[in-house]
Amino acid sequence: MPKRALIERRPWLLASMACALAWLLLQGGQTPGLYLMVLRGGALVLLAIYAALRHRGSDTRSLAGMLVLEGLGAGLLETMPLIALNLLLVGYLVGLGLFLAHRRPVMDADRRAAALALTLGTPLLCFFAADRAGVGVPLFLGLALGGMAAAAWISTFARSRVGLGAALIGAGNVLGIAALGALAGAPAPILSLAAWPLFYIGNLVLATGVTGELRMRDDFT
Repeated sequence: MPKRALIERRPWLLASMACALAWLLLQGGQTPGLYLMVLRGGALVLLAIYAALRHRGSDTRSLAGMLVLEGLGAGLLETMPLIALNLLLVGYLVGLGLFLAHRRPVMDADRRAAALALTLGTPLLCFFAADRAGVGVPLFLGLALGGMAAAAWISTFARSRVGLGAALIGAGNVLGIAALGALAGAPAPILSLAAWPLFYIGNLVLATGVTGELRMRDDFT
């Protein structure tokens, strides 16, 4: 099993991380924009392949679909922002459905409060970021993003990984939207460089957390 894991799964994860790091390091250089688009989108697509190979099932296919849509959206964000934001919107709706299917039957007050904050706070932050940047954002993007993060937080998956990962994705999206223009006088490239690590690490933590939990449940049953 360890050899099979090395051959089938780990190279995809390492390639995903390499693409994410390469995009960050090549910003501001002479690398053509098309290559940067491929690197940023490819990081999420490779992560989706890793997730699909690590666990086989309908839940993992939903997760992989979300990651692929995020990858396409991230890759096209600076050149075709409207299409990119709509791809992200659909991706978060897929993620929302995945986490609602694993909602906790009983929740404590802390989880409820955090879920409410994510549901309401995320679209507000997206709206203010877009307004200050002077860009248009799909109406339901913030709601879908906040709903996905809240659903992940109250799901049966671990908050320390899946819930945290979803929250980081939300933070990365807010900065990414702001990077389309300028927020509080900050240059857009700086915001973009800050947004990408949050966005990618959030997806990395979420994807490994979901697939790891699903594998553990399969082993238990």
